[in-house]
Formats: sequence, C-alpha cells, structure tokens
Amino acid sequence: MTEKRTGRPPKYTEAQVLKGIELVEQTSGAPTGDTVKKAMCGQLGVAVGINAQSLDNEVKRLLEERERQRRERLIAALPDGSRAAVNEIGAAVEAAVLVHLGQELEGLRTTAAATVAAQNVDLANQRAQIRDLLSEIDHLAAELDDLGHAKLEGEERLNKAHAENAALKAIMPHSVV
Repeated sequence: MTEKRTGRPPKYTEAQVLKGIELVEQTSGAPTGDTVKKAMCGQLGVAVGINAQSLDNEVKRLLEERERQRRERLIAALPDGSRAAVNEIGAAVEAAVLVHLGQELEGLRTTAAATVAAQNVDLANQRAQIRDLLSEIDHLAAELDDLGHAKLEGEERLNKAHAENAALKAIMPHSVV
C-alpha cells in the first residue's frame, strides 16, 4: 500500500518504526507516536527532532497492516473445508436475517393496513355525520323560510284586521266595537 506523502521525508525508516513498536510492546506499553518516538530515540539512535504526530500516523498504519497480515495468516492456516463451512453458515445466517426482516415487514404492513382501514371507517362515519348535519341545516333553513312566510301572512292579516277595525270605527263613531 503506497501512500502519497507531502512535506519533508522522515528521518527514520519503516524498519526502525517496526523495531520501536516492538520495543514499546515488550515493556507492556501501547504503541503511539510518543511512545515509539521515545523508544526509537533512546534505543535506536534516531534523532530527537522527529515529528511525533507524523510518527503516530505511521505507527497506526503499520499496526493496521500487521493486523491485516495476522488475519490473513490465520485464515490461510484453516483446513480446506473451513471456507465452505463458513459460506454455509453465512448463507444460513443471511437467510435467517432475511426471514426475520420479511416477517417484520409483513407485520408492519398488516398493522398499517389495519390502521388505514380503521381510519377509512372513521372517515366514512365523519362524512355521514357531515351529510346528516348538512341535511339538518337544509331542513332548518326550509322551516325558517316557512316561518318567515307565516309571519308575513300573519302580519298581513293583522294589518287587514286593523284596517277593517279602523273602517268600522269610522262608520260607527260612538258605538262600541
């Protein structure tokens, strides 16, 4: 793995960094830029002016590479049937997870369908109530219109009766009407 580097070239080699990591690990320490720098400067004669932050990135890269190589060695050391067994186990796990996800989806769809159906029933009930209320409003408006006409007819009869009464009073001035 080649990485493009910028800035000054380091004043140490990859082999020196690997040896510094080894020295730190032998003392039960955690390899970091600072701990490896101390080991390299103190025991390998590397100049003290090296950048610990840059060294830290190199230490991380080398530790990751070492771990990747260790995993590859472990896998390569497995018997021939191991990869096939892992593939079978992986397929079984994949199938189990997919079945579980399918069941969850089916349950969610069922729940959603029931919710939508309940909401549709509620909506239909509300629409029926609205229709009933609109019909009641129309009925009350017609009744109000009828009462308005009846009032006008009553007022007309009252006015006519007042007019007749006034006419009778005019014809019979002193009699009791």
